[in-house]
Amino acid sequence: MKGLQLLTTVNSDFEAEIIKQKLAEAGIESIIQSGSLGNMYPAVDTASGVGVFVEPYDFEKSTWLITNAKDDLADDAETGVGD
Repeated sequence: MKGLQLLTTVNSDFEAEIIKQKLAEAGIESIIQSGSLGNMYPAVDTASGVGVFVEPYDFEKSTWLITNAKDDLADDAETGVGD
């Protein structure tokens, strides 16, 4: 995965894992990055959160998925279940 695009930044690894799982269910590969990205992505500062990255060609679909799945994501976060 080269040239990744920051999809969203969340407050915890747990939230990021839920988003990653939802994306995977749709066939979208993603990467989670916590803290400072150092030299990997110097223009992106996720020190205040956890970044979820996707390929640029998956960005639009990924954005749509997490925007329209906010209620599902919130339910998953509350119950601790990703299904």
